[in-house]
Amino acid sequence: MTISRLVRSATLALAAILALGAVADAATISNGAKIVCVLHKGMTSETVTPGTDFKLHVDDPSQPDLAGAVVIGHVTNVTGPGGLTRASISFIFDYIQFPNGKREPFHAAVVAQNVTQTNTAQARREQVKFSLPPMTTGTVTPGPIAWQMHFGGGGKPSVTPGPGGNSGGVVYAQQASEQIVIPPGTPVTLQLTAELTTP
Repeated sequence: MTISRLVRSATLALAAILALGAVADAATISNGAKIVCVLHKGMTSETVTPGTDFKLHVDDPSQPDLAGAVVIGHVTNVTGPGGLTRASISFIFDYIQFPNGKREPFHAAVVAQNVTQTNTAQARREQVKFSLPPMTTGTVTPGPIAWQMHFGGGGKPSVTPGPGGNSGGVVYAQQASEQIVIPPGTPVTLQLTAELTTP
């Protein structure tokens, strides 16, 4: 009996040590930290379409807590070159997936010359500021003023996401006459715009 109690006690102590080790593996990466990634599959403004997913594999020895993680995002809009308009690919980062399968929200900016950053929460606030509520169908003739205003029906309610929004941006071609071509394996440097906690 004494040996079995000793074995049980040792097993429980080992399990407790392993559990503490698992908890200690979680890390918080601070806002502003830079992360180097590589694009998994290439894309071009000529063939990519809105809704297309993309992956950025973390490839940064200075961030060992993110080893094997993948940033997942999707394309929201694509425009080709035309006239004085440069080609562009708009995108949003959806989440980061860790090797153990867990996902976390991901908020970062691309550190590049031809990328303009966006935040969906800010964009929605701007839309709401300049939008009018739905009006009933009808014609209004205000008093003696010599004009009429017609309101069309069909307004729809909208759902507003949380204040954080998604991080993303727009990649622009360098010149108005060229397509955007991003080959697979292209290095992409991201800078966190919010803290990131690893599992």
